[in-house]
Amino acid sequence: MSLTAVIFLLCFVIGMGMALFRHPIYGLYTYIAVFYLDAPHRWWGQGLPDLRWSLLTAVVTAIAMLRLKPNPARTPWYKTFPGVFLLAYTAWLWIQSPWAIDPVLHHECAMIFTKFIIVYYMVYRLIDTPLLTADFLLAHVLGCLYLGLVALGTGTTGGRLDGVGGSGIDDSNTLGMHAAAIAVVGAMLIFAKRDWRRYAALISMPLILNMVVLTGSRGAFLALFMGGVTIFALRPKENTRFFYTLAFLGILGFGAVASDAFWQRMKTMEAAVNKEETLDNSAEGRIVQMKAGLRMFASHPLGVGHRGFATLSPKYLDSIYLTESGARSSHNTFISTLVEQGFPGAIMFSMLWLWVIKSCLVAKRWANARRPLLDVCMMAAACAGLVVVFIGGQFADFLKSEVQIWLLALVASLRVIPAATRTAKESVSSRVNRWATHVLTALPD
Repeated sequence: MSLTAVIFLLCFVIGMGMALFRHPIYGLYTYIAVFYLDAPHRWWGQGLPDLRWSLLTAVVTAIAMLRLKPNPARTPWYKTFPGVFLLAYTAWLWIQSPWAIDPVLHHECAMIFTKFIIVYYMVYRLIDTPLLTADFLLAHVLGCLYLGLVALGTGTTGGRLDGVGGSGIDDSNTLGMHAAAIAVVGAMLIFAKRDWRRYAALISMPLILNMVVLTGSRGAFLALFMGGVTIFALRPKENTRFFYTLAFLGILGFGAVASDAFWQRMKTMEAAVNKEETLDNSAEGRIVQMKAGLRMFASHPLGVGHRGFATLSPKYLDSIYLTESGARSSHNTFISTLVEQGFPGAIMFSMLWLWVIKSCLVAKRWANARRPLLDVCMMAAACAGLVVVFIGGQFADFLKSEVQIWLLALVASLRVIPAATRTAKESVSSRVNRWATHVLTALPD
């Protein structure tokens, strides 16, 4: 076992101990570290025991949280819309198990969503203030900084970065989307904070943007652009010049790290829009795959289970659109949901993103109402990150992308903070009034 692996194992044990005996938030940050370090797939982690590190961390943290008293001023996690969605969607996945085309992969997906419920619960319960939200998002920025450093020493496969992100984000499309989501989050941290957090995010941004470029993902590039548009629309009204300065520097920075090969690949999106004869095959293929997905759904309205699209693809697609393995995924999150979870899953998925749109409108109202700067910035950051996931999901299947669970929990938590604060103030005011009444009543006439 390498020295790095020993240090990792020691830090893991310390993190779990502090979660159990001090505060569960240490377990949450240990979970984030485990996610980004991804020890089993690093050269230094080969001698570590074969454990499901992230699941173990989530379970231990959830157990540690049992001693936390619920805040009566906050909506319980299972009554928030994303919480209801996760519970219902996970239940539907388990219900589908008897008729899933690929039972093994479907069971794995159901287990992942079961873990997502725990993760959502942890983030919603533990990250309950804008400042804690900033610290939590900074942890992800630093995690992506680590991945960016790994990417510098890793070669690309076929001109694209693969196998760097670790579990769940190891392919170029998912890693590109994940890095793009954290990039817009980091931009708002730079704008909102005036302490060491700003400089930590500022140092991290070039490497995160470089990682987006190395993945060569057109979907991630478009998602990053739309995430930037979102934070522009939801930005606070204060320090407008500083915001424009940061935006200008961000564009310059991205242009500096973007290679000619990257821009050549991005130009294929223009061909898709103009429907030129030189249309890139992968762009054309995704349109064909969407049509095939609609036919699959018509034949299986209750869904065929996770990865069912790929299993059925040889029956619905020409061989020119299949990979060397003889199958093809949908490259669209909604189409995958429609085919694999049927109309119940598609309805739940659609309702979730309508809730996200509503949250963006709430963030806009916060900005117009000149709410506290950190409140507005963190809400804008989380909403913009979700926009990145949604736009990226039009080009790849990000149903199991964990970054959206974190961001959904943050948005849900931020949305109840005003009500919690108001209720707390009313509670204090009521106690003061009762105390004053009691004193006045006790005074002699």
